[in-house]
Amino acid sequence: MGRLGILAASCGFAKALPLLADNGPLRKITYAVATADLNVGYPYATLPKALGYYQQEGLDVAVVPGQSSAAVAQLLLSGRADVGLAQPDPIVIQRVKLKIPLISFYAVCRRGTNRIVVNPDSPIQSVRDLKGKRVGVNDLGSGSATYLRAHLKQAGMSLNDVQLLSVGYGTPSFVALKNKSVDAEVTFTGGIARQRIAGYAVRILPLTPDEMDQYSYNLFATQSFLAKNPDVLAKLGRATAKATVFLITNPEAAVRAFWKQYPDRAPKDRSDPKALATDLAIIKAQMVDMGADQLPVDFAWGSQQAAIFEKIENYLVNAGQIPGPIAPTDLFTNAFAAQYNQFDHSVIINQARNWK
Repeated sequence: MGRLGILAASCGFAKALPLLADNGPLRKITYAVATADLNVGYPYATLPKALGYYQQEGLDVAVVPGQSSAAVAQLLLSGRADVGLAQPDPIVIQRVKLKIPLISFYAVCRRGTNRIVVNPDSPIQSVRDLKGKRVGVNDLGSGSATYLRAHLKQAGMSLNDVQLLSVGYGTPSFVALKNKSVDAEVTFTGGIARQRIAGYAVRILPLTPDEMDQYSYNLFATQSFLAKNPDVLAKLGRATAKATVFLITNPEAAVRAFWKQYPDRAPKDRSDPKALATDLAIIKAQMVDMGADQLPVDFAWGSQQAAIFEKIENYLVNAGQIPGPIAPTDLFTNAFAAQYNQFDHSVIINQARNWK
């Protein structure tokens, strides 16, 4: 089956997509996501597949759970994944310390996503109050552990001052906090949305001012893959940018498209307004992390700034995670950024508005 046929078979509105001149074979790509639970909260990875945008770009993308950011790094370095979505902090630490050849090529989430939460009635009011407490993280190899280290150091403490526990993702982590198996938990905005929707009330500890201007999820690949496959990176980035424009225009359609692509994650009754409200709240939390709640549809999606990577490095130096910064240009590339947004935004907007 040619590429147009695949689009028609996989996408309900394929006729609305621009016709493709090339009917050649699709390029297979493995895309690892730093999560154990590939749910509706990762629209930047799953939505381009659900909407046929990867196929439109000539890519056959397998989106797979990669557990944690540290695990995604290993998948990339071993060649078991071609591209990976991960929090930049753990990657930057390994890049500086071990000189691993991983480069960020697309900034996905442009705001900090990590949060420290406690039960509403907890006496803990700030990071300083965590001393001697049990603190849960979703995964010991995730960016949440680095986030905790940094905030403890800013408060004059270290991990030696808390008991660090891995509580997993989803319900197990919610229960651990509610039952007070842990006194506090480091999680992320999408996780908090799911937590509250599931009926678990939490209170977020105060944020530092600069957390709303820092990358929290980026796309990475090895230097070798970047050098050998510039067309693949440009196409994958463009599919991601298209999906972002669709998401901004019609978040509800994005949820329903996810249900169609991943029926095992869809509710039994897709007309249930509560089910829609639940997943819509999760996806909107991710839009905030992406900056998609405020940035215009014609923003330069995927583009990166050296100043933000300088901020990340300074944060890691202050947290005692790296001895000193390296040139921020050794951490990322904008080589493909101009190509990410080379598409007709009005076509995507119309698809989103008219999606059935």
